[in-house]
Amino acid sequence: MLVEHEVDGSGGDGRPRGTTDLLQRTDTADARGAARPGPALGLVGGHPLGAVGLSAAFGGSEVVAVGSGALPPRSVVVADLTCSGCSPATADLAQLARQHRLVLLMGQGQVGLAEEALADGALCSVGAWEPVAELRRAVAAAAAGTPWVSPAAAAAGAQVREVRALLSRQEREVLRLYGADLPVKSVARRMGITVGTAKEYLKRMRAKLAVRGVPVGTKVDLRVLAEQLGLLSPRAQCGSAPAVVDLRAEVG
Repeated sequence: MLVEHEVDGSGGDGRPRGTTDLLQRTDTADARGAARPGPALGLVGGHPLGAVGLSAAFGGSEVVAVGSGALPPRSVVVADLTCSGCSPATADLAQLARQHRLVLLMGQGQVGLAEEALADGALCSVGAWEPVAELRRAVAAAAAGTPWVSPAAAAAGAQVREVRALLSRQEREVLRLYGADLPVKSVARRMGITVGTAKEYLKRMRAKLAVRGVPVGTKVDLRVLAEQLGLLSPRAQCGSAPAVVDLRAEVG
């Protein structure tokens, strides 16, 4: 469900502290103040209850699941990227961007995925931790065919690009493989390098990121970072087990 949040200050990275994800509950007063029902909105990804919150945030507008055949071309579609296990894959987002006016509602762990989708033609992006008003602005911009990224989403994207720029292609490849739970020996074999070289790439990568205050001390930290940078594509849907990831053939 969608809700306006109270923000408890702001962190040094520009993201609000003391907030929770946008899709949690419906703010009744906010729903009453929303605009009258407009054209149908498409929705892809996220929990099914997200459609209820999206409809309430837009004054009861009809929310249509993408793929149902009910959406005409160039409709506004919201891609819910707040859950890694329910997010569309990069290729799916690129296809949606070609067919519709795509708005990205991203969680803080999916900023890299959103950055790739914007590069592939998505029009707008907004953080799930932001007030509902920002999502409305994004949808309005998309309906007008105007690219728009909220300031907070832009700041988060800039941080992802900065971290990616710190790492060489080989270091990103090590992060992609090692972050996907492969042992160092397997990482070295897949990359065609020695185990010692793979370890050296890991060491250099950790040193670079530690200076910037990025958590890299554990393998879990590196997996989280790989997901945030958009290097891993979760394959399993929520509620399925075990959690598996697709290793992309290439790293951008």
